[in-house]
Amino acid sequence: MTRGFYTAANGILTEQRVIDMIANNIANINTAGYKTDKEVTDRFSTWLVKMQGEPGAGEIGYRSLETTYTDISQGLLAQTDSKLDLAIEGNVFFNIETLQGETLLTKAGQFSVDGEGYLALGNNGRVCDDAGNPIQIMTSDFTVDPTGVITTAQGAQFTLGLTYIEDSTDVEKVGDTLFRPYDAAITLGNIPEGYAYQIRQGFYERSNGDVASLQISASSHQGVFTACSTAIKVMQQLNALATQDMKI
Repeated sequence: MTRGFYTAANGILTEQRVIDMIANNIANINTAGYKTDKEVTDRFSTWLVKMQGEPGAGEIGYRSLETTYTDISQGLLAQTDSKLDLAIEGNVFFNIETLQGETLLTKAGQFSVDGEGYLALGNNGRVCDDAGNPIQIMTSDFTVDPTGVITTAQGAQFTLGLTYIEDSTDVEKVGDTLFRPYDAAITLGNIPEGYAYQIRQGFYERSNGDVASLQISASSHQGVFTACSTAIKVMQQLNALATQDMKI
């Protein structure tokens, strides 16, 4: 009976963490450049039994949330016709210098021009050029060619700082739309020679989550959560009955 409690309680904790993660994905379904988080679960059977000194006493189907990872695959592009909206087709990310001076990566291309004339990603930081410096563009009247060269109406030119990372790259999410690769070997501006990518002005990249799939997944995990909760209630009732019978 005690093992049943452990199994059900483990299920409640695991499913609640997954449900919270899915809820955050759904909440950001309309956030430009948002990348969904996904769970990596682990199944283990005998470790608790062995800890109790009873190897081989049976299989226990525990399931734990081992970790989460961020799916950085491409989202769909949405057209806005705004000159400040930029999207990248391909595994290439914009370089953003944060307020703390760190350069992070993003696919969130809904930019603005801040009070000092810099091309910025809201309060997240400023867009960098290919030399790693924030772009002080001083105007919202500019064009961007497919390779990332910005030309203002006054004739000034800047080249966007861009970084290539594969879909399988493990990244740390900073906030909702900024990313820091765990692989220290990834360098800024490292686009492989001949790699095909394209900057699209007047577009932005949507979240790569699918709301229908996320809702189905949330419903499935909620069902398991409910089942585990019910199991604990049943075991509590059985324990109460067993205790009562032993007193008689």
